[in-house]
Amino acid sequence: MPVSKKKKKVIVLLIGEILEDPRVYKTCMSLCEKGVDVTVACTNPSMRQESEVHNTISIIRFPHPEEFFLKRAYTLLQGKLHPGMSQILSRTLEEVPTSSFKAAIRNFVLNLNNSHFMKSNLKINCVMAGAFTDESFDMVHCNDVDTLFAGSELRRKGAAKALLYDSHEYWAGIGIEGSRSNIALREAEADGIQKSDFVVTVNPMIARLLKEQYNLKKSPSVVMNCPYRYDGKINVDDVHTPVRIIFQGKMQAYRGLVKLIYAFKHIENGVLTMSGYGPLKKRLELIVKEENISNKIFFTDRYNPEDSTKILSDHDIGVITYEDIIPNNIYSSPNKLFEYAMAGLALVTSNFPFLAKVIKENDMGKLFEKITPQSIAETLNCMISDAEQLKRYKKNARKAAEETFCWEEQFWENYPFKP
Repeated sequence: MPVSKKKKKVIVLLIGEILEDPRVYKTCMSLCEKGVDVTVACTNPSMRQESEVHNTISIIRFPHPEEFFLKRAYTLLQGKLHPGMSQILSRTLEEVPTSSFKAAIRNFVLNLNNSHFMKSNLKINCVMAGAFTDESFDMVHCNDVDTLFAGSELRRKGAAKALLYDSHEYWAGIGIEGSRSNIALREAEADGIQKSDFVVTVNPMIARLLKEQYNLKKSPSVVMNCPYRYDGKINVDDVHTPVRIIFQGKMQAYRGLVKLIYAFKHIENGVLTMSGYGPLKKRLELIVKEENISNKIFFTDRYNPEDSTKILSDHDIGVITYEDIIPNNIYSSPNKLFEYAMAGLALVTSNFPFLAKVIKENDMGKLFEKITPQSIAETLNCMISDAEQLKRYKKNARKAAEETFCWEEQFWENYPFKP
């Protein structure tokens, strides 16, 4: 009589909500589809029930780290201040001399915020690790540096046979280089990554940086942040009049969104949808109203992941206007890059290494040479004026997504843990 194969058990750690994180959710579903018994320990920013079984994934939620009071106050003010005053308060790091009093205050507040975050996060990690110490897993999958302590503890105490670190960001490139907060992030990552049996990240450039920075023997595996392949109808043979442009994602600092809004004072025959949420949303809505461009720019909430591709496909151009304020932005590979492509949109993005490589190799759009209102407007007006070129970009983007930039092609081809 054949002996049945014992199911592998994996625990997945996440600061945040599993059902609101597409990459983590798809990872868990892929593991479940291979017969793995998946438990998720996450936090609970959306105040959902403390435990549930969702599509065979066992979810246990812990208290979410509280935001630092200064950060909450600043977020509240951003949506209420006159745009001119808000811009002064939100000047980029490049505009503020590092020796200035304003820079010193900014750094002080950032370091206080990070110190509060790390202390609060450490408490949650200790609670997570303690909750599963007496169990036995074949692997603990840590999402980002803020779960590495809990994962390392479970590995050290024998509750997990292997530790996988999945870095969604270039963590060493977050914050002001040399600041206490940046140094603390690097030290936490250095400690955890050396204890990891597997390392995964989101693009080849971050993989190279991690290997070099931490002297890893083996280059991290790369699983790109791609959506599922979409088999619904996608029309890449037509362009709307006016041309429909969209930004989808979190509306936060360093993403060039204020400059994108101001660019639309100079856009002809194009309208913009801002789909998402975040601390800058109220401020952006205020600017649109005060600049009298409400006929060109519309705001929606973020689309549900299951509806995203279908809704995106009713647009023509997807934009990414990230600024080169921090290295993490420069080396990023945002989910929206591949979501736009799957929906058959032409793309126009910041001229950053990974983004430029994808755009150029697949002839799927253009690059902003600078993230300024003038440069954004010039590039978009150029794309809008050439309908045949737009159609070519749309077709090429959709083709690249179907053949390469989809979860089905990315995950098991590159994920290092094999059940």
